[in-house]
Amino acid sequence: MSKPIDLLIFDFDGTLADSLPAAVKSIKQMLRDLDLPQKSEAEIGQHIGFGEWALVAGSIGSQKEDEIKQAQALYYRHNFENIKEVKLYPHIRELIEFFGDKIKLIISNKRDEFIKMILQNHKLDQYFKEILGGDSAPCLKPDPCAILHVLEKYKVAPARALFIGDMTIDIETGKNASVLTCAVTYGFHSRSDLDKMQPDFLIGDILELKELID
Repeated sequence: MSKPIDLLIFDFDGTLADSLPAAVKSIKQMLRDLDLPQKSEAEIGQHIGFGEWALVAGSIGSQKEDEIKQAQALYYRHNFENIKEVKLYPHIRELIEFFGDKIKLIISNKRDEFIKMILQNHKLDQYFKEILGGDSAPCLKPDPCAILHVLEKYKVAPARALFIGDMTIDIETGKNASVLTCAVTYGFHSRSDLDKMQPDFLIGDILELKELID
């Protein structure tokens, strides 16, 4: 039985956009610039989804603020170049347009500027009422404060809001805010790991939401 939903909240990386290849490429270029040992996609990928600071710090293996800032500047420079290569996952545009009458937001730990650039590249930016990224959200996931903020702002009850993400941290965040949760299995975390979080919905194709929510 489908659920009545007024507010769709999307994670970004791994949910709407396949940004891993561009991020890995940018990190590898950053490591080369710093004369640091190269890392594999798997080694870099384990730091994806928690914001650029965590990604850079984990990739260079340092918690020193000055070293992270230096590396982050290099990463940003390369990512601005590589971001044009980022593709949307299949059927994203169709799903977004199908739910044209619903409020749609993005809550992500990713830098706002990068999210907006990717959306603009794919001419999708006009569909989202608001973007709360890593440098504009009042908190980072799994803290639910960004979701709680938009529920209050748009006067939507938690039971009529759905948070859609590809990582266990997304499901944790949604549960912390008492909203419905949907895990997509095509992103960064495995189906088995997502299933353990007991999301309300577990889907392999974003279009499945057309049948699951009203």
